[in-house]
Amino acid sequence: MSYYCAVCNGMESLECACPVCGHPAQDEGKLSDFYGPYSPYRNIDDLKLTNGFIDLEQHICVHSIYCPECGRSSPQPVRETNQLH
Repeated sequence: MSYYCAVCNGMESLECACPVCGHPAQDEGKLSDFYGPYSPYRNIDDLKLTNGFIDLEQHICVHSIYCPECGRSSPQPVRETNQLH
């Protein structure tokens, strides 16, 4: 069964608060895209096997969020959607 991230595919926007200060944070994209120069081109499920999160089993896409208020970046899990929905 295939799953996808509606945020990565432009179907939804990620709106969340900074976990440090509570101000609105900005989505910077998939966290795995920041792992190295070729990360955006690697297989998504392959990256999920080695990134230290339990995102593959729980069908989660981990995004990086940035808070312009306090200058902090942090991971933000996004629930992936089943292709049949």
